[in-house]
Amino acid sequence: MFVIRKAFKKGSSKKSPMDSQLLARQFAVWGKELSLNDVPKVVNRCARRAVLDTIGVIAAGSVHAKVRLLAECVALAKGNCSTATQHQTDAIAAATINGMAGHVWDYDDTSYTGITHSSVITLSATLAVAQEINASDEDALLAFIIGSEISYVLGDICSHNHFMQGWWATGSCALIGAVASVCRLYDMDEEQTANAIGTAAVTAGIQRAISGTDAKPYLCGNVAAQAINLARVAKAGLTGPQDAFEQKNGFFALLNNGHSLFSQVESLGDRWRLETPGLLFKTSPVCSAAHAMIEITAKLLEESDKTADDIVSVEAEVPTLVHASLVFIYPENAQQAQFSLPYCFACAAEHGRVRLKDLQLAEIQSDRKRALMERVTIRVAEDLSSSPMREKYPESTRLTILFAGGKTTSGFCGEAFGMPNRPLTDKDLIKKFNDCLTFAGCSLKTPDLCTFEIIKMADHAFRLTAQ
Repeated sequence: MFVIRKAFKKGSSKKSPMDSQLLARQFAVWGKELSLNDVPKVVNRCARRAVLDTIGVIAAGSVHAKVRLLAECVALAKGNCSTATQHQTDAIAAATINGMAGHVWDYDDTSYTGITHSSVITLSATLAVAQEINASDEDALLAFIIGSEISYVLGDICSHNHFMQGWWATGSCALIGAVASVCRLYDMDEEQTANAIGTAAVTAGIQRAISGTDAKPYLCGNVAAQAINLARVAKAGLTGPQDAFEQKNGFFALLNNGHSLFSQVESLGDRWRLETPGLLFKTSPVCSAAHAMIEITAKLLEESDKTADDIVSVEAEVPTLVHASLVFIYPENAQQAQFSLPYCFACAAEHGRVRLKDLQLAEIQSDRKRALMERVTIRVAEDLSSSPMREKYPESTRLTILFAGGKTTSGFCGEAFGMPNRPLTDKDLIKKFNDCLTFAGCSLKTPDLCTFEIIKMADHAFRLTAQ
């Protein structure tokens, strides 16, 4: 198995590689030297599941009005890169459009290493460059794996500290990973790659104030495009600060309060984070912090043989992470609805989940859902926020429902279906993929997760091939 320690020549330093090498350099060396033969089959399969799911949610996002507006203003240059909005354009525009499309419904996967949506940024950049240079499917898959693992290792180095300070870890960690992906596709050497990663590190830093606005999905696309630009300029010969993570004015000092679990880098290529801890594949197009609440709501109503009409009041007890994530009480638009515990509760009470159609304004403004939202009280629970619970169940919910007639029911959900320890089956994942294609007006597919061709599947989902 290829681990980061093997990337350094023996005798190159009296110190161990972990002590003597800068993080940007370590990422560069590992990304340059890794081959698909070094990737365990189970990790390869995990990556392919993430790719298929991400292609599906990009396709679903293509019908969003704001994505269509973006495409009209950025898909101006001709090129051979495809977008979910059916444009053939250059790599920068394609990455921008597909990146926004993949996050606009908040239906893309989540990693709890750093709390990031890395797949949509990494894949959008990877697909665009792979098509630009006519790369093979194997090269595209390897680049995606490299970018994903580097993003997730950086998330582990930062811990949740980075996110909880108010930084959008997706924009920080996924940028670094996507740069590594693109550098590998462009066949850049270690020096060029380290320069690109260092430059990416000093440009990272997006505040979570973006939640509830178009800026959040747009910045997924913007970051994917930025990764391509940073790789290109480094390939052309521009240098960057290879000590960007470690220096006193660098990434960890400014964006993580000087905190870093630096030893995590030693497991790069040894513990594969695509597999362990794995990813959340969402069953509702909303923030991951709402998924446990959605599931326990549907379960309690079914077990009690009650409907939304029977609900008098609800108390939702949540950990600090959930409270920090779901910031809107009465949403005014789709982006706010995706981060509203009361609205997600209303949808779960009515439909058992949040549907894509529930993000339409008519649904958000419905009197019936508003009445259900007004019955919800949210409380941060100390026991759910304790260190052991935070580590085991970071986005749990304990729910108590009072029904007409005085009966109450309570329940706890630590991890929703789709979470790493309760993963979607391949059948469930393919069903979600096809639901996304149907929503986008595309014909269905039944892909073999071990053999489907990434670029051809993207072209099909983006309706660029015969249906």
